[in-house]
Amino acid sequence: MTGAINASDGPSFEAHTAKSESVIEADIPRRSLRVGVLGFSVLGVLAVASVLMVLFAVPMNTRYWGIFENFLDLDVYRHGGSVVVQGLPLYDGPVLEGMMFTYTPFAALLFTVWAVLSFKQAIVVWTGLNIAALFAVIVLCWKYLGYRLDVKAYAVSALATTIFLFMEPIRTTLWLGQINIFLLLLIVWDLGRDEKSRLRGIGAGIAAGVKLTPAFFWAYLFITRQWRALVTAVVTFAATVAIGFVVIYNDAYKYWTGTLVDSERVGPTDAPSNQSVSGLIAQLTHTPTPSRVLVLVFSALAVCLGLGAAWIAHRHGQKLLGLTMTGLTATTVSPFSWGHHWVWFVPLVVLAAHYAMVSKKRWAWVAPFVFLLPVLNWSHTWWDPSVIPGTDRFVGMGPVHVRAARVSADSDRRRLPLGLHACRGLDVGSVRLEEVEDSGSGCVGAGHNCRLTWQYRTHGTSTEPCR
Repeated sequence: MTGAINASDGPSFEAHTAKSESVIEADIPRRSLRVGVLGFSVLGVLAVASVLMVLFAVPMNTRYWGIFENFLDLDVYRHGGSVVVQGLPLYDGPVLEGMMFTYTPFAALLFTVWAVLSFKQAIVVWTGLNIAALFAVIVLCWKYLGYRLDVKAYAVSALATTIFLFMEPIRTTLWLGQINIFLLLLIVWDLGRDEKSRLRGIGAGIAAGVKLTPAFFWAYLFITRQWRALVTAVVTFAATVAIGFVVIYNDAYKYWTGTLVDSERVGPTDAPSNQSVSGLIAQLTHTPTPSRVLVLVFSALAVCLGLGAAWIAHRHGQKLLGLTMTGLTATTVSPFSWGHHWVWFVPLVVLAAHYAMVSKKRWAWVAPFVFLLPVLNWSHTWWDPSVIPGTDRFVGMGPVHVRAARVSADSDRRRLPLGLHACRGLDVGSVRLEEVEDSGSGCVGAGHNCRLTWQYRTHGTSTEPCR
């Protein structure tokens, strides 16, 4: 790989640091990715393997679990939009088979467009747009890292898109018909742009107006003193709230005065699917209601480390790394983070590949695979959770944050770019969902018309609608 994909036609990393402590993305002369026959061969093999795994690791025609046999969340979006069109209450009860609508009133208004499509039509259009959005995210990452968007860049991005389909957050996003990739694209497109852009911040505001988690990026804009973008994001978000009140006042009032803080509408805190600090603490302490003090303390620690790493990255001109660290931190401290919320691993892997290309160390190519391999959607049988409780989750943000926070001391050596220091030491897991039998149908995670038994970290179990 080192000889097949390189950036030798561009200046070296040491040259980039002549005027600053690290690589400044805006200062990197545009250069083309040099991908040889070996490089394309490796990417091609990985892409084919990814497609085969997505389609056949769980056979694609398997009820509920095949890649094209679910789309539960997309159906919830459609029914939420349909409820709005019919003028019915949006947050008073389930909109589909026990599933609550958990997004904002503004999001429900956007979903009315999908209510006019049949379920099959919506699946085709939504899946196509998701894959296109993933491709666009990767292309933007290369652009913000200083690469020329030529034919080779688009070809590499297309192959990377195919490879990432087997990444657990991406595969699950497609499988459920989720919205995460679109929000990722909004943030990367918006906040990755030139800071002089007057419209910068609109995308972040719209993303927060659809799903509140992206509002965490306001903290990043604040600590990095990007005042214009911050004001634009907040004003845009306020506009989305106002639109909700104007069009569906009763639903908007109910959401913003009560529904917003009801995390149990999403799922029990100690469910294995909750890949956040609160979920980890709930499972380690064997309780569905973990200590608020513990959650606040560890969440605050994660925020300090994560935003600290993002601030360091921004200070060194590493804009994309700063955004990525912020996105991963937001998912870490969210009250409930599903595995498919962790789509920020996409720019993380692209960043690792970039730093491997600008590094003179061959072993730097280990980094992209270190981040990619553990978050692929592997099919396997988990060990008894009572042996090593709490091991089945994305717990790697701590090492990432600590490593990034230490980079100031490491920067004197300047042997590797800032981002590679920040990314080293990641250790991740994936969601474990026990297979159970229900009316003759096996459930492994979530799906239509079935109920799932979550295997808790206690000796008991509890059932809830599939998600």
